[in-house]
Amino acid sequence: MTPTRPSAATSQTGSDLPLRVAIIGAGPSGCFTAQALRKRIPNIQISVFDSLPTPYGLVRHGIAPDHQGAKAVQRQFDRLFAQDGVRFVGNTRIGDDVPFANLAEAFDAVVLATGLALDRGLGVPQDERARVIGAGSLLRLLNSDPDSPLRRVTEGVPELGRDIAIVGTGNVAVDVARLLTKSAAELAKSDIDDKALHALIPHGLETIHVIGRSGRESAKWEHSMLKELASVESVDLRFDGEPFDPASHPAEKSVHIDVRFRQITQSVTTTGSKTLLTTCEAGDPSTTSRFLVDAVISAIGFEDDSQLSIGLDAPQIFRVGGCASGRLGNLAENRKLAAAAAQQIAEYLAREDRAVPGGDDIDRMLPARHITFDGWRRIEEAEALRARPQRCRTKFTTRDELLAAAQPVVDRLAISD
Repeated sequence: MTPTRPSAATSQTGSDLPLRVAIIGAGPSGCFTAQALRKRIPNIQISVFDSLPTPYGLVRHGIAPDHQGAKAVQRQFDRLFAQDGVRFVGNTRIGDDVPFANLAEAFDAVVLATGLALDRGLGVPQDERARVIGAGSLLRLLNSDPDSPLRRVTEGVPELGRDIAIVGTGNVAVDVARLLTKSAAELAKSDIDDKALHALIPHGLETIHVIGRSGRESAKWEHSMLKELASVESVDLRFDGEPFDPASHPAEKSVHIDVRFRQITQSVTTTGSKTLLTTCEAGDPSTTSRFLVDAVISAIGFEDDSQLSIGLDAPQIFRVGGCASGRLGNLAENRKLAAAAAQQIAEYLAREDRAVPGGDDIDRMLPARHITFDGWRRIEEAEALRARPQRCRTKFTTRDELLAAAQPVVDRLAISD
């Protein structure tokens, strides 16, 4: 006999208990979903898990560090986790620390909000010696993500050189170009990782080729982003050789950025220590261009690397955000998709024929050093105290630093003794 539910506000497991939902991923999609669920079902119990010791995902590690205004949504999420019934569980890998199957059995519903963590490859023949870097990995590095692939390489952060190519004409490509060309004074109010930036470009940049497959009118970037790039003190911005701003004075600029439209990437090879990017003109494969650069940055989108729920398709498992749509939208899009997902989840929770949760107590499986919201607040306070003048914070860049900062002062003193 299938148990029945008196309402969508309780989870009947022998007695009426509040509904329990697990959200995997504490980025904007996960947090917006938690917000929307709380509005629909006020007494719902929500646990938001993240593999990092810190919450907020792309807000902390993806939005450009000089766009602090866009990161202000974090304050809204702070208020969410300050509520009773919503908890943050950081430094916890679902699938490793806690098996996904156990999580799915213990909660009324599970929401995957794991985003798209991998940079999409160029999809062309590529010499393994060529220096090709994903834009997402680069932004995560500059945002102090301890898990950025560029931070984990054994030989250290790769130097980009003086001449680079960026493949892609979206906002991410513009973010990369802007961050790599701004002066220290222009980055003064950001929370960029200065050491990582200096390691990438110890001698500064001279030339950036931005390569787009579409025409100018079809580029994905926002015009306001282009204007911001053009306003960088050192930048001479051109479209197919023509000045973006005819009133600019290119002779006074030290970094020349030329955007080439309707160029299809053909191959990435090497010539000596240089990387050679070959393109052809859209609609005319016989017309080729060759860009001899120190590094190529791929900014053509992202892919999902999560293997969490493969083979575990079940009615109580939901996906939201990038791992559902296949693209990383802006915050407004994330909020809209989260609201729609919350409605679907609420409708499922109101069903009388849905599965009753059971299984093991998940809290017993949590790693000893999992991070609570109080731990996150201690990290945040410590980063603010480390900030140089004009900086809002100086982030920790390793897991060990983050985990140490998350401990109560008494525990930290005990460890130091």
